[in-house]
Amino acid sequence: MNMRTPGPWFIKIKDEAIGIMGKDSSLVAVMRRKKSDVDTRVSDAQLIAAAPLLLDACKNIMAVLENNLIVTAEGFKINDSHIRESLVDAIMRAEGYRKEQGQS
Repeated sequence: MNMRTPGPWFIKIKDEAIGIMGKDSSLVAVMRRKKSDVDTRVSDAQLIAAAPLLLDACKNIMAVLENNLIVTAEGFKINDSHIRESLVDAIMRAEGYRKEQGQS
């Protein structure tokens, strides 16, 4: 399921459209800009464009957690299982292995 447009992605705004583009200028997604005063779609597009970097960061953090035990300066061991679970879930969803309920 690792078939995706390679990152980094960037946004390009033209008229009433917001494009999310791959590094080779391929089109990843297009969104229409809202005509209202509050347009959250540019921020949404920036978040989408950051997806490849966010996925890489999650994978890097997961690799660190798998190979290290977290111990505080006072010698307390930290149970990071909830962090691992959320990272695994995010990575699996980003790679298409898990879907939201109701999504086909």
